[in-house]
Amino acid sequence: MKTSDELMTFKFRRRAEEDRLGADIIDECRVQLMMKFRFLDLALWRMDLSPMRVDSRYPLSTDGKKVHFDSLRVISRFQESFEESVRDYLHLVMHCIFRHPFNEEHGNREAWSLTCDIIVENAAMDMCGSRFESELDRARRQALSEIRLITGSLLPNKVYHLIKNLVQTPNGQSYHGMGKSTLSEWRALFERDDHGAWPVNSDGGGTFHDPDSDEEVTEDNDQPDFQPDSMQANTPDSEEAQAGGEAEEQDAEEGAEVTEDEDAPEEDSADGQPEPEKTKDEEDSSQDEKEWEEIAKQVEMSLETFAREWGEEAGSFLDNLAFANRKRYSYDDFLRKFMTITERMQLNMDEFDYVYYTFGLEVYGNMPLIEPLEYKESEVIRDFVIAIDTSESVSGELVKSFVEHTFSILKSSEDMLREVNIHVIQCDSKVQSDVRIREKADVVRMMERFQVRGFGGTDFRPVFDYVEMLRRRGELTDLKGLIYFTDGLGQFPEKTPDYDAAFVFVDDEGAALPPVPPWAMKIVLTSDEIEKATKR
Repeated sequence: MKTSDELMTFKFRRRAEEDRLGADIIDECRVQLMMKFRFLDLALWRMDLSPMRVDSRYPLSTDGKKVHFDSLRVISRFQESFEESVRDYLHLVMHCIFRHPFNEEHGNREAWSLTCDIIVENAAMDMCGSRFESELDRARRQALSEIRLITGSLLPNKVYHLIKNLVQTPNGQSYHGMGKSTLSEWRALFERDDHGAWPVNSDGGGTFHDPDSDEEVTEDNDQPDFQPDSMQANTPDSEEAQAGGEAEEQDAEEGAEVTEDEDAPEEDSADGQPEPEKTKDEEDSSQDEKEWEEIAKQVEMSLETFAREWGEEAGSFLDNLAFANRKRYSYDDFLRKFMTITERMQLNMDEFDYVYYTFGLEVYGNMPLIEPLEYKESEVIRDFVIAIDTSESVSGELVKSFVEHTFSILKSSEDMLREVNIHVIQCDSKVQSDVRIREKADVVRMMERFQVRGFGGTDFRPVFDYVEMLRRRGELTDLKGLIYFTDGLGQFPEKTPDYDAAFVFVDDEGAALPPVPPWAMKIVLTSDEIEKATKR
């Protein structure tokens, strides 16, 4: 009869063998995927393997840094179908390429999680074609057709809105003829991995449950991160990758753009308070996201180079990749670029020292040693124009949200003087209305009576002509800039204005927007970003 020590040793060896076999299966999945999709080589080996006993019905999960796998479930999945194992790993990697684990823009985590699975499976089926087929693919395509009929496209924001409405639909009721049972069917079709370890879903603890033990366990640090020797040349830690990293460091030393300055003072947030320091987990997550962003850009470049070779197979993958790689902007910071520095007649309490002031009063009577400064520098907007495209393609509610958010930025802190000169112009193919804002109270009155006017065609030129007329009449003597809120489908003026002009495009589908003239600035926002900012 075996002793307890012998049983523990046997159990440990058995688990080590299971972990090794599970890692070998995943590595074979990597090899098969690389042979089919060579442009994914960096992504496939970006993460080390970490064996775990995960309290989940799925064999794989990731935090963007490592692939956590339950060996028993990986082995069982492999025995069921090797094609399913390959698709599981491709699904996991695609989440990271699209940066789904790091996305914080969507408030309903349940709806966003299922959205990510649907987006990834749609791209994976297109890419794989007849290779690595799954027995559920036919049912998945049928479900995707139904979703596409409702949303018009299978891009993240459209699908997210549909699922969020379904999630929020009360039991017993339907939305577009679908209910809670539809969500259950979609989860069964599209889910392949556990999202609990995603940085956006995790509390940083990373705790998993070991079914063989009553204790909660995290990573088994005594187990090595698995990587076969035969694959070392393809990993980011290879000599070639290290040489590339050294070259990048050398380029930085020779004058490449520096994004951060360690000696620079800490920046304040929009409300004037210092930004809270990031925890180590948050810093690691941010670094992982940046690395995945670089990998995604390389993948996109490779696919665009060999677009003819892949044809329509990579169509949905490229669309979602372009959407994920689209540069994000802060509209708050963008709007503040139009502000100018001015001096205001106001006590500058930031430079007022009570110690010296009271010391003089105590020692010399009514003679303070240092008088407080009677002026203060502030960032303000004086003459400014907000133009709104009110053509049929722009939603009235979205227009109102945009105007509310813009004025919330201007009214914050000391950005807005007591007297300003802001024109809010609505225009489709001609100027429909012009509301003049002189003080903060005018903003409140305007929003109470705000009504979108127009809904004709789109032409940007009438607004610029109208602004020139206002300048000639002396109503805009110190015009600093114009912001035009639009969907981008209009005719631009040929003449370059002598003031700054920016076009704010609303795009939820990642579509190719028309180019703006060289003299104009461009910023792209989604309707979610505008609505979320308005609710803050």
